[in-house]
Amino acid sequence: MTLYLDVIWFLNFCIDYVLISLTAYVLKRNASKKRILFASLLASSYVLLVIFPELMLFSQPVMKFILSVFIMIVAFGFKRFKFVMKNIAMFYFVSFVTGGGIFGLHYFMQSDAVIMNGVITTKSSGMGDPVSWLFVVVGVPLLWYFSKKRVDDISVEKMDSNSLVKVSIKIDQTIISANGLIDTGNKLYDPISKMPVMILDMNKHGDSFPEVIRTAAKDVLAMNTDDNEHPWLNRLRVVPYRAVGHQQFLACLKPDTVEIEKDGVSFASPQCLIGLSWTVLSSEGQFDAIVHPKMSMQHVQAS
Repeated sequence: MTLYLDVIWFLNFCIDYVLISLTAYVLKRNASKKRILFASLLASSYVLLVIFPELMLFSQPVMKFILSVFIMIVAFGFKRFKFVMKNIAMFYFVSFVTGGGIFGLHYFMQSDAVIMNGVITTKSSGMGDPVSWLFVVVGVPLLWYFSKKRVDDISVEKMDSNSLVKVSIKIDQTIISANGLIDTGNKLYDPISKMPVMILDMNKHGDSFPEVIRTAAKDVLAMNTDDNEHPWLNRLRVVPYRAVGHQQFLACLKPDTVEIEKDGVSFASPQCLIGLSWTVLSSEGQFDAIVHPKMSMQHVQAS
């Protein structure tokens, strides 16, 4: 079989560049493209094992690990031993995930790409056919994209799970339990009392409120309270806010108490208002309330 070393090297260089770039992305490393380029050149030098049998010593697991250490140091530098080991572990993880995807696509598409001594080549010839090159040129970027997308999804889910709390709202004899998300982007305050505003999803909790309050939540300015003496109307507040460049108004209630449970610890929130919204807050149902970050400050100070 004829081997085209330059073609094989370029193929592996591209894959190494993708793997190291994905490792940098996952670990949020600020590695320059030049460092990643040099690290990819070092990693792709492994193709020399294909034509120099006397270098087969470097195919041993220990030598592969040593080469990985140098690759990660070139790519991300050396700060401390733990830093390098974390880079290597993620590099292997990304390589295994991407390699598994390549094998899966290989058997699914019956491409003629194969791996010889850890180096990707082709089985019909050293150059390969258009199908094999299409497999590599299209398949590897797709695997990188889906891996990156999944990493983003996992990061968001982890961030959300770390910010989820249990919320208990007491108004007279009514207690409303909700799953809340502490949103640092929520900067809504009542301009008069300066109380923070927590948003509650009325689509899930609307039945806990009297009809007059549900109506107010839909359009607080159009509500007529002249013929209604419900005691909760004394708790009603109107808070202005801006949405998509337009001034709008949110119906809010002043609760008796709000208790928040985070990490197994319950604490009373400072005085706040409950904003009543008919907008679905979480399309996946993970939470039905958006908690103002100031409401959780007591937990932060206690911890």
